Amino acid sequence: MHRIVGLDVSGDAVRLVTLESGFRGFAVQDARTAPLEGEGPPAERLGRALAQLALQPPLGPDDAVAAALPGSRVASHLVTLPFTDSRRIEQVLPAEVESAIPFEMDEVVWDYTVLAQANGRTEILVAVVRKDVLREAIAQLALVGIEPRVITFGPLALSALGEKGLIAEAGASAEPGAPVVSIALLEAGPDRADFCLLDGGQPSLGRSLGTASGALWTAARDDAAALQKLLAPLIRDLKISLRARGARGGAPQRVFLTGAIAGLPGAAERISAELLLPVEPLSLAASAPLAPGPDTALALGLALRAQQPRGRINFRKGEFAFTKGLSQVRGQLGKLAIAASILLVLALGLGVSRVSSLSNQAKGYDEALCSATKKILGTCYTDYRQALGALAGSKSKAAGIPRVSASEILAELMAQFPDDQVPSLEDVDLTTTTLRIKGVAESFGKVDEIITRLKKDKCFGEIKSPRVEKQRDGQKVNYGFDFAYLCSGEQSGGA
Repeated sequence: MHRIVGLDVSGDAVRLVTLESGFRGFAVQDARTAPLEGEGPPAERLGRALAQLALQPPLGPDDAVAAALPGSRVASHLVTLPFTDSRRIEQVLPAEVESAIPFEMDEVVWDYTVLAQANGRTEILVAVVRKDVLREAIAQLALVGIEPRVITFGPLALSALGEKGLIAEAGASAEPGAPVVSIALLEAGPDRADFCLLDGGQPSLGRSLGTASGALWTAARDDAAALQKLLAPLIRDLKISLRARGARGGAPQRVFLTGAIAGLPGAAERISAELLLPVEPLSLAASAPLAPGPDTALALGLALRAQQPRGRINFRKGEFAFTKGLSQVRGQLGKLAIAASILLVLALGLGVSRVSSLSNQAKGYDEALCSATKKILGTCYTDYRQALGALAGSKSKAAGIPRVSASEILAELMAQFPDDQVPSLEDVDLTTTTLRIKGVAESFGKVDEIITRLKKDKCFGEIKSPRVEKQRDGQKVNYGFDFAYLCSGEQSGGA
């Protein structure tokens, strides 16, 4: 069974959303959460959590899975270029990335997405990850039998909720029913925090923020001091991001919380007081079929990225490009085999039809050839080679039929004359075997040029006793040539 899966692996839990995709959109099939418990290597803890999810059948290579790397392992950069041409962007961007990172380009994998283009400028979000980090993440997922089709940047996965219009806007604006133009999403929990801004449903900024470990998150549920310590770095980074954004597009109208922070008592109120903006837990729109809760919002965004990955950041490229599972390959090969069989049957049918048509045509040609040769030679021939031999024989009525016409011979003669000599011809007398021409040339040299050109044509025989003399006024030269034409195909002796 082929499923579209968003797999969100955080510091404390595994969250999974599966989608059913169709022509009219999608529907959420399932949304599950399991804690990451116990000690041991990350792959072992992940395997135990997946077992607790009790997904049937378990995730495998047939599933289209999208996952996100922890924000602490991904560097993001906002690049502004003074043009919008896609080819120039492709040419210039590598140099911009190289100047922004402290690594060699062959040590990293990077991808980008265009956030906006206006007034001849392009805003681009670039995400960069070290190859060893990406290799380790793919290897850990492979240990539990998962090969993700998409490994992306968390904030851009969140933005998929806005792109699909899944964020409930009721009560988020000053007037009921008024649309939210600009909103912010903050997904935070142990060991990770992702932040994105959406303008008109499209991402305009995405970055990862600093956060605390699981122990402080647990303490913050009951301890106000722990909550303050937990939120301080988040609020600081939020203010920096919003201040940078304010210079370009202004502050968002509302901030929505997802993940563990959405259920943290008092978190929304403290963040709202610091940012001076309305802050509330994320609610998905009623139009979202079987929408999961805010704690699985990132998993839902990842599933949407697996459904439509084109145009957004995906680190599965180059040497890390996604390869389909063997069962998918077998399925595709089976479909190709069926298609090949159908094409073979159609080709055989077409071949039989063409052979039958050609056979009828050949039969018609044989009958026509037999009728013509019987009328001319008195004998029926169906082999065209025998018919040509008989027609070319000295006793045949066709032996004396020339293969060319007088107009063709004249055209061949004209082709051998210099362009400035053609109007000087005064008399042309020709048959299919002989030519006699008279004309006027500018000089004896021009006559020699005409003779030289005629000799180069293998169809013209030797010029017998050319007659050349000066005119009485001595300005031009009269000439006359007699010679045979050898390419008519006419034979003497024809009956």
